[in-house]
Order: sequence, then C-alpha cells, then structure tokens
Amino acid sequence: MELTPNIRLHRHAAMGTEFLLYLDPAQLDEADERTLVQAVFAEVDRVEGLFSRFRPASEISRINRLAAQGPVVTDPEVFSLLFEARTLWQSTGGAFDIALGRLSRAWGFAEKSPHLPDPEKLAQARAASGMAQVALDPEWRTVEFLAPGLELDLGAFAKGYAVDCALQILRANGTAALIDAGHSSLAATGEPFASGWPIEVQSPPFPGCPAQTLARVQLHTNAMGSSGIMEQKLEQGGQTFPHLFDPRSPRLGPCGQTVSARLLQATVLAPSAALADALSTALFVLGPVEGAAVLAGFPAVSALWIVVEDGQPRAIRHQWPVSCA
Repeated sequence: MELTPNIRLHRHAAMGTEFLLYLDPAQLDEADERTLVQAVFAEVDRVEGLFSRFRPASEISRINRLAAQGPVVTDPEVFSLLFEARTLWQSTGGAFDIALGRLSRAWGFAEKSPHLPDPEKLAQARAASGMAQVALDPEWRTVEFLAPGLELDLGAFAKGYAVDCALQILRANGTAALIDAGHSSLAATGEPFASGWPIEVQSPPFPGCPAQTLARVQLHTNAMGSSGIMEQKLEQGGQTFPHLFDPRSPRLGPCGQTVSARLLQATVLAPSAALADALSTALFVLGPVEGAAVLAGFPAVSALWIVVEDGQPRAIRHQWPVSCA
C-alpha cells in the first residue's frame, strides 16, 4: 500500500514473515503511538508463542509431542482455535486441514528446502496426517491423536488469528489501522480515508506473464487472505508443486489444474483474518467450481481466483464487490 503523509508504517518480524502496521496517528502523540505499537507486536509474539510448531516451548509443540500417547488438556484459547479449525475442515469437505505437519516435513516445505520425497517416507507421512485422526473433546478440553507421529501445523491460520488479536487492541484504542502479515493476510479497523484502506489484488508472477492488478478492494473492518504459488513451491521435471496440499488426495496442490488454465491464487474477503486465511487455503485446493459450492455456506465471504489462460492472468469472482472490480 502506498503511504500518504498522515500514515505511518511500523515493521515487526514474527511467525516466519514480516508484520506491517499502518497507523493513522492523528489522535496519537509520539509516546502513545510507541506504546500502542509495542502492545500490538507483543500480542503477535504471544500468539506465535502459543501456536508455532517450530518453538519447542509452544503449546502446539507440547500437544504434538504428547497427544499420540493419550488425551492432552489444553487451555481455552488454544482449544477454541483448534475446534474452529475442525469446524472449517468439515465445512470445506476436508480441503482445509491443519493436521498436515508430517507431509510438510516430508516435502521439505517445513524447513524451506522443498524436494521430491522418498515414496516410503511420503506414505508414512500420509498415514500420520489428517484431521480425521485428531479427537477433540469440548467437555474436557482435550486433544488426542489417533495416529502416532501426527503433527498439527496451523500455519497461515495462526497468522490470521494473530492479526485478529492485534486488531482487538487497535479497536479498543479507537485507532484506525491496517495490518499486513506477509502480504497474504491483511485486516483493517477504522477508515483513515473516505472509503477505507485501498488495497490492490495482483496476479502472482508467472513465466512470460508479468504481475498485473486484477482487482481493487477497500478494507474497512474486514480482512483479506490470499493463498497460492507466490509463497513456497517446488519446480521439478516441468511441474510446479505449491506448498499447499490437497488433503483429499496423495498429491500436492490444487486439483483440476491443466496447462491451459492454471490456478495461481485464491483471495478471500471475510469478517476475520483467521477465516480469510483458512478459506483462501481451501479455495486454492478446491478451485473455482468446487470452491463456489463450499462458499454457499459462507454468505459473508467473497472470493477471487486468479488463473492463467493462454498466457494471460484472469480473475474469476464469487460475490466480489462490484465497486472493487
């Protein structure tokens, strides 16, 4: 987003990416702004400390270590987010799944060194993956894995949740702000401009096809999430494997891709950043046809898929705001 003279930008590294906080400081003096920024980024760090599977002391790491041995009691906040993830897994027909940590490791995406996995290791990883093998008990607030070696990986879902938690602090302070987490999760509060925070949706870079702005949107108190090949991917043997899995099949990436119509990205507008990130992941896996059917259960959500057809990017919209085309 382009800065105007009355908007200030603050940066913070967390959750494997960079969080950008845009503030309208019209009603903040320098000391209040500094205090607010510290509180916002401290909240992001707190969420990372709970949900990062790469931190041995996190609650998710503790669950990953112990839940295959029996039910593990966890705190209300963690259980609530896990329960929401299971609900979204069910409502997306399994396209959104946070229990794919072993698959991510098998393909090397967890260590950011993607490679084709050994077939035997891949088979073992698939056997230890999937929300169908995670038991959640709301009465006792417990998590149990029904397969040894299973790993929860909340990924962008936790990042979106961190954005939502940070926005609560900003809303309580009455400050107009926009948070951009890695350019794939954005959410806003307040309206520093007449029509909200102006955001452009661009097509990801693709060989022979430069990035283009395909849509514009005004963020008010809503959130936007994007998933696609612009993040991590493996290119081998003339094929591109995105870091996103189709949990319903043994293959990586979205189903139904062809050479002539290739899916590059799914972008979602939703009431919360966590929901936007979860659904953008699911819609990238599902594609426009199956994705539109799933979105019938989410009337407050809009979506946009970016595909390449005959070497040119094209946007496929679902309930996308007409004024933001």
